[in-house]
Amino acid sequence: MNDFGPKRPMPEDALCESTDTVKAKRGRPKKKPDYDREKEIEALQQKVIDLFGEPFDDRVERSEAAPSIREIAKALDTTPLTVRKMLITAGYYSTKHSREVQELYEQGCTIQEIMEQTGLKRASVHGYLPYTKGNYNLPELPLNAERRRVYRRRIAVCERLMQEINSPNAEECLWDAIVAFAGYPFVTEKGLPLKYTVEGGEIFFNRKEKSVTRATVMRAFHQARTIQESEGCVSGPKKLGTFGASYLYPVFLRIGVCSKKSEIF
Repeated sequence: MNDFGPKRPMPEDALCESTDTVKAKRGRPKKKPDYDREKEIEALQQKVIDLFGEPFDDRVERSEAAPSIREIAKALDTTPLTVRKMLITAGYYSTKHSREVQELYEQGCTIQEIMEQTGLKRASVHGYLPYTKGNYNLPELPLNAERRRVYRRRIAVCERLMQEINSPNAEECLWDAIVAFAGYPFVTEKGLPLKYTVEGGEIFFNRKEKSVTRATVMRAFHQARTIQESEGCVSGPKKLGTFGASYLYPVFLRIGVCSKKSEIF
């Protein structure tokens, strides 16, 4: 007998607790049970891309109105190095150093070998390499792969246009570039965002109801080239003297048809 009285017999049909019951794990509960690091990084990268808008390539002129890496880092309360690395991962940032580092890395060179061949410090080499799933939990998203494919395509058509700009194939190369840059985020001289689609031989700008025909584009192209060769630059859209000039002008600047400022050699 104990302090609680005699022990009463347990009925035969009483449920007995299984000895195989697994005890709940002990530990401090998560402060943010719904937090997903991978999704958070994906979301941050998407914000960086959206804010950056126009990709950067030191071989191609970029709009003066396009935001800088430092401005985006400040807006997102992160570091410029993080922003740049995310842009590199998405295929939105390309310089001589980044291309050289990535090419050597793809050839199988170690970080030390890349440092020796480029003269860059270890931190700089890592800074020019894209994130991988292993080192930052950032997966190779199909969307990013598609962006890089489109980006490489745009660079290729611009390079071909520059090679053929004074040849009989210039108009065909120009139209290839126009098609490749459909959906690209341009900015007008007044700072207004601009995009377009191409249907057949017409360009439909999102800020204009009427389309701009291929024939109009070619007239503006030849006018731009004439002014570029005689004056060294095309100072503004009015110089083109065609329908839709204010929208064609930023496109021409981006793909290399003309420059806004005279280049002095």
